[in-house]
Amino acid sequence: MRMRNALLALSVGALALVTSPPTNSGQLVIDIASFGFSFLILIVVWFSYTRLMSVMTLEGQRTVALNTVLLFTVSVEPFLFNLINSGQSSPGLLDVAGQAYAGDLGFMMVILGLFAWEVSLSKSPPLSPIVRNGFRAEAVNRWISAAIFFVSIAPIFDQIQLGPEPLRVWMWLIPLVFFGLARRRLERTDGP
Repeated sequence: MRMRNALLALSVGALALVTSPPTNSGQLVIDIASFGFSFLILIVVWFSYTRLMSVMTLEGQRTVALNTVLLFTVSVEPFLFNLINSGQSSPGLLDVAGQAYAGDLGFMMVILGLFAWEVSLSKSPPLSPIVRNGFRAEAVNRWISAAIFFVSIAPIFDQIQLGPEPLRVWMWLIPLVFFGLARRRLERTDGP
């Protein structure tokens, strides 16, 4: 996933804002906040991916296959997110779209975790034990995040409302906290 692919995915999300313009200032704020969440997810994925790929030296068949799946999940993310936020979907479709979105984010995290784990095991380039452990911790962090996304697929999390949103949506914010904590830890260990 290069910068242009991330920009393409973000452009699709922005295009959805244009195709269904808000009718009042409150809706404008909600649309921008929603786009901001989607933007944040894609940027976190892009930063993680870029950092991991800057350390990975070899691209084998497995890495190419995982890159392809990651690119697909990143490309689908704005579509699914906009389907959830369009307000024009039937309740059944909205539930399925929310489950598909959670699965999509989960697969992104699994793949980023696999990349981080691969870097932690690689002998080339030589990495200090502290940096190697940082990549292992990042892999575990991504897999825990993936588990949260996958658990949020359960229909019960769509039936429980917390304020205006189902519990599933609030669960999606937990991995963002993990990313922030992991980033802070990485900065303290002076990783790549």
